[in-house]
Amino acid sequence: MAQPVPHQATDKKRVKVYELRDNDWFDRGTGFCTATFATTEDGRKDPRVIVESEDQPERLLLETKIQKEDGFQKQQGKPSPS
Repeated sequence: MAQPVPHQATDKKRVKVYELRDNDWFDRGTGFCTATFATTEDGRKDPRVIVESEDQPERLLLETKIQKEDGFQKQQGKPSPS
């Protein structure tokens, strides 16, 4: 069961989730992102990122374990008009 990260701000961040499939990006939707710990069967606590859908909060757009090797990035700026 996932638990909120201690001392984390209670504000959820609004994010856009994309999935890369066969070199094409697919829009999975917009949602709210939180960081949590999930307790494993052996009692370890794994850090996770969870994104709940903005329109359907019961629908998860993303739930993934955070690993040291993973690369996450924030989009920089807004794209300029063509």
